[in-house]
Amino acid sequence: MKRSRLLPIALVPAVVLGLAACSGTGSGGASSSPSATSSASASAAAITSCPDPGKASDSVRVSGAVAGKTAPKVSFAKGLSASEPQATVAVKGSGASLKSGDYAQVSYSVYQAKDASKLGSVGFDTGNPQALSVGGSGFGAILACARVGERVVAVGQSSAIGFNTGGEVVVVADIVSKIPTKATGTPQEQDPALPTVQDKADGEPEITIPSGVKTPTKTEVEVLKQGDGQTIADGDTALVQYKGVTLNDGKEFDSSWSKGVPTTFTVSEGQLIKGFVTGLVGQKVGSQVLIVTTATDAYGANPPEGSGIPANAPLVFVVDILALG
Repeated sequence: MKRSRLLPIALVPAVVLGLAACSGTGSGGASSSPSATSSASASAAAITSCPDPGKASDSVRVSGAVAGKTAPKVSFAKGLSASEPQATVAVKGSGASLKSGDYAQVSYSVYQAKDASKLGSVGFDTGNPQALSVGGSGFGAILACARVGERVVAVGQSSAIGFNTGGEVVVVADIVSKIPTKATGTPQEQDPALPTVQDKADGEPEITIPSGVKTPTKTEVEVLKQGDGQTIADGDTALVQYKGVTLNDGKEFDSSWSKGVPTTFTVSEGQLIKGFVTGLVGQKVGSQVLIVTTATDAYGANPPEGSGIPANAPLVFVVDILALG
């Protein structure tokens, strides 16, 4: 299964996760522009705790609504530099505090410190805020000190802050929301002719295959919990929890719950099996969706090596849609 692409401009802080698609390895391509990572590069070790504010980060001037669709206006002196990364809270937030292990939607703009040129924005002006994990190193460490509604300005070596642009950068980030780790939509009545689902306390679904279940002639989709968030379109990037089992015997072959982290992927047949895309396009954030795929809409006669999926097997997925971006 392929890893989903990251952002087109690849200013992605390290904390973006990835779901399997149709080739069978569980890893795959990433984006190619300046992408952020939470690991150290050759130039500077990635930070592992929230930097203190300093003269450089305090000097950056930012105006505009926090978490708005329009990028804020940012000004600072060319050649701005910090020997160690600095982070200043430009606007205090009043929402939930973030901690390691949480997930957040973040909009941000990145500038080259030496000449104040803008490298790009994520979530501002176009597209959605980015779904990011909190904690660890690099940008995730900065998020672990933040709260929803806050605007943070960071200055330092790109690799230390978690970006791969090279040189020193200025990052202006708005913490838009905290992302739940399970679907929060309204439960719906389930069709007893389809596999049934009951959630554990943490939200992980338990899938029961009814006796005598019929092999589907077309991919079946059932909304188990109806969310009220944004609607997924073909080509969108989504953060999800998912579990997949074979229809014939209910054997699990893949699960973000088993791995302990949600996953991001691009909802596109170029990245995912057809049945998965069919099941998710048109669904709303906050929903939990049951997808029963035909073998043809799954892996057909060529399942991923080592996946445990038999040839020509219909599959069952339960997907919790947590966020776009």
